[in-house]
Amino acid sequence: MIGPRPVNDERRAAGEEASAAVDLGLRLFRSGDLVGAHATFERAHRRAPREARAMSWYGVTLVLVERNSNLGVLYCDQAVRLAGPEPDLALNQARVALALGQRERAVRAIGRGLDRTPGDPGLEAAQSALGWRRRPVLPFLPRGNPLNVWLGKLRARLRGGPPIAPDASPLTLGIPPSQSRSRADA
Repeated sequence: MIGPRPVNDERRAAGEEASAAVDLGLRLFRSGDLVGAHATFERAHRRAPREARAMSWYGVTLVLVERNSNLGVLYCDQAVRLAGPEPDLALNQARVALALGQRERAVRAIGRGLDRTPGDPGLEAAQSALGWRRRPVLPFLPRGNPLNVWLGKLRARLRGGPPIAPDASPLTLGIPPSQSRSRADA
């Protein structure tokens, strides 16, 4: 006699299906098919709603595709609460913040991720892409004062440092420069 499948087997199967869907969604996301990735992440999230990766990536595409910032930020934050600041989840928080024009929040998310997993290549690439601001040369003047701006550029040139924010977009954040160049060549 064959009875109903145990609940644990159903959860495990749903988790495996969601994981496979997330992997497919990531391939679509990285190839630039945001709409296809969004549909795939949505299916994965509906199949396994407590799976942190599916929840986080669905949140990212909610913001990028549907412009639903409230729900997208909520899902990314909830995924971090469920699984902790794993590198991919921290990067997704930063992607969402960057898409919403919240650079400071993106920097904090990357910092939390690096505190938990120092040396992660994706987080370090994101940190490099966002750049870090130094203190104004003349701290008694506002940062945007033309004299501070000019002196800051001069200081950066003399120190040989990189520009403040070279290339940061939600789609390329966390991809090491060598991989993003090879994708552009393809």
